[in-house]
Amino acid sequence: MEKENLLKMKKIDENLKFITENITNLSEPIFIELIGTPKSGKTTLFNALKNMFEDRNVEFQGRQETAEYNPIKNKDIEEYNIWMIAEIIKNLSEDMANKEPRIVVYDRGILDRIPWIDYAMLDNSLSRCDGKIINSIFDSDFISEYKPLAYSFLTSPEISVKRKGKEGRLVNKRNVGIFNKYLLQENSLMASYSKRYYFAETDSYQGRIKDFIIDMSEAVTQDVSERIKEELDYYKNFKNIEYEKARE
Repeated sequence: MEKENLLKMKKIDENLKFITENITNLSEPIFIELIGTPKSGKTTLFNALKNMFEDRNVEFQGRQETAEYNPIKNKDIEEYNIWMIAEIIKNLSEDMANKEPRIVVYDRGILDRIPWIDYAMLDNSLSRCDGKIINSIFDSDFISEYKPLAYSFLTSPEISVKRKGKEGRLVNKRNVGIFNKYLLQENSLMASYSKRYYFAETDSYQGRIKDFIIDMSEAVTQDVSERIKEELDYYKNFKNIEYEKARE
């Protein structure tokens, strides 16, 4: 395992070198969204990515999970869920309008809201009428332009509660089980809104945080590198076509 991790870390380093040298040539930011079960490793990965990119002086912008600073403390009322989607849309519109080349990472972004909307409607903390209206945003041109690199993680109710330390209002075996059902149900839909959709079950990483960070960092840096290459190749081909037209 240690030898395998060393090879992965070498690949991560190669990817980071390419990203550092080429990201400033992009015409817009690269968005990354972390999705999934509570306590599945999203925030741990978010912090690792932040440190990794900033250590390489890659322009990084992070958006923390909106639930962490929602001023509405009662999660059982509709206003809580309305605020969540409104705040994410506000943040995303600001970030998409800023075309500065950079890495933008959302710890639970707008795609992550899809299974949560299902959960909230079942929980009666969001009416079905309003849930339908909110879901209509995903048919907009705005969302079609978003296209993040999305990473979705599924953790069993038992492991989720174990990582939490005890059962709570949301992180308990029943509620996590319900959320996981919606997460799996909406996988294909979330993938359709993504540039790249990576899905992984993270129970096997219990007690192996280092391995999780290395595996996911390799996946993310590889995807970012490929995303950069795609855009650079596109503009290279575009310039060649324009050159040939000018010669004619």
